[in-house]
Amino acid sequence: MNRPSTLARVLRVVLAIITSVALVAAFALLSVTTMPQWFVDRASGEATASHRVVQQLLESYCPARMALPDSGDWGDSEYRASEGDIATSASFAAFGSVYASTVAPFDMSAGGEALSLKAPDNPRNADAMVGRDESGSSRLFNANLLEASDGSGHAGVIASHASSGDLRGISAATCTVPAMTQSFLLSGTATGSSQRMTLANPSSKATTVTITVVGTSSAGSMSLSTSGTATVAAGGETTVDLSAAAPDQQGLYVTITSDVMPVAAYVSSVSADGLTPKGSDFTMPVGAASTLNAIPSVSEGDKISLYAYSRTAGDVTLSWITEDGLSSIGRKRVKADQVAVFDLGQAPKGAHGILATGSDDFVAAARAVRSGASGQEDFASLAAVTPASSSGAALPSGLDATVTLVNTTNEEVTVSLTAMDDTGKAGSADEVTIKANSAVSVKGEGTAVLVEDRGKAVAWGVRLGGGGLDPAKVAGLSATEPTALTVREETIRSSQDNTIVR
Repeated sequence: MNRPSTLARVLRVVLAIITSVALVAAFALLSVTTMPQWFVDRASGEATASHRVVQQLLESYCPARMALPDSGDWGDSEYRASEGDIATSASFAAFGSVYASTVAPFDMSAGGEALSLKAPDNPRNADAMVGRDESGSSRLFNANLLEASDGSGHAGVIASHASSGDLRGISAATCTVPAMTQSFLLSGTATGSSQRMTLANPSSKATTVTITVVGTSSAGSMSLSTSGTATVAAGGETTVDLSAAAPDQQGLYVTITSDVMPVAAYVSSVSADGLTPKGSDFTMPVGAASTLNAIPSVSEGDKISLYAYSRTAGDVTLSWITEDGLSSIGRKRVKADQVAVFDLGQAPKGAHGILATGSDDFVAAARAVRSGASGQEDFASLAAVTPASSSGAALPSGLDATVTLVNTTNEEVTVSLTAMDDTGKAGSADEVTIKANSAVSVKGEGTAVLVEDRGKAVAWGVRLGGGGLDPAKVAGLSATEPTALTVREETIRSSQDNTIVR
């Protein structure tokens, strides 16, 4: 009876050894290969989580005031370039659920004080926090939100004007949000025209910016005469001379791409014919390409040039936007990946804007020119504006402001316009009715303007004039775009996948 028992024990030992060897081999195989899917049990359930991320700290960069491209003190003093009696005003406004907002020098090492925006006594929900100064330096504009909701945000503007010197006229720029990629549609780089792009990096890490340029002479990106990249130090600013990089073009479409950190950018343009000033202004980044581009802030008698760029060839239909509807300009051809420039002549009576439409997405901008005495001119860079449900603009002091509201739809619309006084107190909301495909201009007053447009039908802008230039027979004009006051949020979703084994 012992024999079978002994044999059984031997067999168990042999089987145990074989099993151990098989397990060791299996683990060794799994260490270098992926487990077959048929080995893995399918999950019977799914776990998904989502998290709403809301931006409650807003930051934008505000350019320095207009300056001459070459300020060197050299040559005969009679012919030396001069900025003249230039005066500067900067205004800032924070709307909606903002509990704190400051404007600080971009370069803190250069000195200067931070400005804290103030709300009126016993503020209401409709009131704004506002501030003004006369500093001509670049600034960082921050706003802290209690909650990110439509109607909350900030807007800033810096404007300068002069009745003498080589910067006679008016120049204005809005504060801009840093981004990884931005594009600009610019006027030309002929002799006497300076186009300088300023890149600002508010972060704590240096970045390299790649610059691509499309001109009017041929399709596609140009071979630049200067470097196609620029390094922007942490907390630093860099200037790129686009006139030297892409000379003798009637217009430019410039795209910048940062490889590490978002940058803010703007272009300052100064034109002259020998010793005669021909104007100066800033150009800010364009919006997204669209089949409809509405350009406000035109006025009767402006000499208008229109600039257009599209990745594909096609026709664009142009019209003046008047108080009583559209007045046809005609149809123009745009070549693929090449800037087109059209001379539209003088804006007719009742014109307040330009409407450009096409079958494919494109970007458009305009340049308005006025003439003063002795050949002097000034120009304004006019941008296409995207309608928003809520948007605001700050108004500089010392200049006359005109708010132009353009209805981009085929139906009559009504929007609400509210002006904030110098303390930030909101006046009564005015209901402004605009006919289909028409425009209305109203006087801009106070420190800031808020427009609420539930249907997202109205594109609007602020045209600047005055400044005491008329008695000196100096032409002066500029125009700025509003800032959309919208929720900035993203939703992050994660899900559990039980089929993942490594």
